[in-house]
This record gives sequence, C-alpha cells and structure tokens, in this order.
Amino acid sequence: MPASAFAIEIGELIPSGIFLLLALVLPFVFYHVGGGFLHRLQKHLPEWLCILTESYLKPLAWALRQTLFFAAVGLLPLVQKHATVASFLGTLSTLLNIYFLALGAWRSAPMCRLLLRSAQNHLDLATNQTMARFFENIFRALVLLFAGIAILDTMGVPVTGLLTGAGVAGIAISLAAQSTLSNLIAGVALVLEHPFGIGDYIVLGSLEGTVEDISFRSTKFRTLDNVVVSIENSKVASEYICNCDQRKSRLWDFTVGVTYDTPRETLEVLCRDLTAVLQNDPAVLADKVTVTVDTFNAYSIDLRCRMYVTTTRLADFLQAKNRLNLQIMDVVHKDGCDFAFPTTTIEMAEKK
Repeated sequence: MPASAFAIEIGELIPSGIFLLLALVLPFVFYHVGGGFLHRLQKHLPEWLCILTESYLKPLAWALRQTLFFAAVGLLPLVQKHATVASFLGTLSTLLNIYFLALGAWRSAPMCRLLLRSAQNHLDLATNQTMARFFENIFRALVLLFAGIAILDTMGVPVTGLLTGAGVAGIAISLAAQSTLSNLIAGVALVLEHPFGIGDYIVLGSLEGTVEDISFRSTKFRTLDNVVVSIENSKVASEYICNCDQRKSRLWDFTVGVTYDTPRETLEVLCRDLTAVLQNDPAVLADKVTVTVDTFNAYSIDLRCRMYVTTTRLADFLQAKNRLNLQIMDVVHKDGCDFAFPTTTIEMAEKK
C-alpha cells in the first residue's frame, strides 16, 4: 500500500485520538480540581448547594468521560460511514447521560433532611430522622420515575400513550391493590402524626422492639431476641402503640411478703424503713414512693411497694431493680422480719 494512503489513514485517526486522550485526562482533572475548589468554598456556600455540588461532582465527571469517549468513537472513519452505528452510539450516549444525571439527583436526596430541619420550628417536629428517611424514599422514587420516562422517550417509545394507558390501568390496579394503597396511606399518617420514630422502643400488640425503618408498605423493628419483624403499616396504625422511649420514668409496682408472726409495730417500722430506702435512691422519684400493707394472703402479709424509676433504658432499669432488691433484703432482715413462702401445717389428731 502506498505511503500516502497510509498517511491519510493515520491523519483520519488523529481527531479520535485527541478526544480519547481528553476522555482519559479531562474528567480526572475536573473531578480533583473541582473537588478541591468546592472543599475550599464549602464554608462560604449554603448547605443545600454543598450537597448538590458534591452529589453531582462524580456523575458529571463520568458523563464528561463517556461523552468524550463516544465523540472519539464517532469520529472514526468506519463509524461515520455507517449511519446506523452512529445513531446507535448517539442514543447510547444520551441514555448514559440521563443515567448520570439521575444518579446525581439520587445522591442529592439528603436535601430532604435539610428542608425538614429548616422547617422544624414551624412544624414543631420532635425528630427529623423518620420523616427524612420517608421523604428521601419518595424523592428517589420520583427520580427513578422521571429517569425512566426520559429513557423511554430517548429510545423512541411513545411516552404520552403509555402515560394515558397507565392512567386508565391505574384505576384497575388501584382496585386490585387496595391493601397496598392502604399501607401507603397508613405509612404517610404514621410519618406525619409521629407516634414513634426510628430508634424508638415500642410495644405493638404482643410484639415489642426497636424501630429500624418505616417504608411505603411496612414498618420494621428488631425484637429483644434480635429478630427483625416487618408489619404492614395498616396493621401498625390500627394497633395500640406504646412508645417506651417517650416516657420520663418507669413504674415499678411489686409486693414484699412477710410471715404472719410479724407484729404490727414491726410492720409499721418496716414500712417506714422501706420507704426511706427507696426515697434515698437517686434513680427513684422520692415523692412518688408508697409502701403500704396491702393484702392478707394465704401464707403471707403482703406489703405493696409502688414507685417511679427515672432510668428508662431497659438495661439501666434492670440494674436499678437489682440494687434496690438487695437493699430491700437488708432492710427486711435488719427489722427482724422473715420473707414468707408457701407452707403447709399438718395437725395430727390425738388418739383417745
């Protein structure tokens, strides 16, 4: 082959080589230089703009790389001679750009938390965590929806006809998926009314545990035996919900049984001493302590002790009970009383 023909072929590859080199170098420079620039300006920019720029920095670098790469491939003589291949590459490049833009929007979902935090004083929210996660899921679902519509439109699918058909089909689907819709509505109600939040310890019917997630359909919480239970939102909303983390103290109501041979004066002293011991404990509300003679049981005289313990965490509450129970034992023995337990007395008739 003549040298001139070979030179022409090499010359035709030069533009593609330049764009390929730019595809390798320019996105790297854009990401690192842009990231360093944003890091220096972070203190001077509003928080929402920082979240947005950080979310889109890497996807834009990827979009720039693939755009330059497809430009390099599109300038090849073989590709330019085949209009079908060039059209396919252009469509593929557009689809990738849509994906990268949607990825940036997906990564910017934490702006929902920022909006809720800015509205906290107006909405009087106790916590943003539950609502933020819920609205982040909604935001990301909308990102997927609009990205899917854009992809279908780019591929030549008649989106308008699909949306019209989806509206008609949606009526039929809604009738067949009433339970799903009821769960969605119940989930929105739970988020807005906020009977509990993520991380709260709740009692729900016969189940209890720590809430881990609230989604469109169900609420997940982890029980005491470390099992994750998922319950439909409609069932959660219809149950009595006991939020243990919203109480300021725990009620402790128990009985101390002493033997029937305990004199009345000793019982009075024991009641006073038990009251004093319980009131002096730092974890007990002193003005809420009552110790009274409650019941004459079959084998014991029962003293009812009723108080409120300020330690709400289960582990701390169990430690407080352990400490107070040991002190109660000491007081009962110090006052000369004995704990009662079931006994049986058998009387033998004398022979005449």
